[in-house]
Amino acid sequence: MLDPTLHLSTRTLDWLTDHPRARRFVRSVWDALTDLERTGQQPAAIATLRRILIDHQPTSAGRCHTCRRWTSRHPPFPCIVWHQIRSELLGQFTSSGRHRQPAGQGTRPGP
Repeated sequence: MLDPTLHLSTRTLDWLTDHPRARRFVRSVWDALTDLERTGQQPAAIATLRRILIDHQPTSAGRCHTCRRWTSRHPPFPCIVWHQIRSELLGQFTSSGRHRQPAGQGTRPGP
C-alpha cells in the first residue's frame, strides 16, 4: 500500500492497492517531487504540482475525476496530466520505464 502521507484520498489509496501498475506510476511521480523538495527546488512550484495531481485522482471505476469534467471522454487513470508531469520530471524515460531515443537517432547512417 502507498504511504497515506501522499495526501491522496482514502478511495484513491484503496484503488491503487488493487492496481499495481498505477501504484508504481503514482509512486514514481511522488518520489520525484519529494526528491526535488529535499534539494530545495522551488517549493511553491512543487506544491502546485502536488495540488494539480491531487485534483486528478481516479473514481472508483478507475477514471480521472477531473478530466471527466473537462471533456466528454472519461480518461483512465493515470490521466494525461499525470503522464505529462511524470514525463517532465523523469526526463528521458517514458511512462513504461524504457529509455527514449533522442529525436533523429532512430536510424543508422548508411556506408
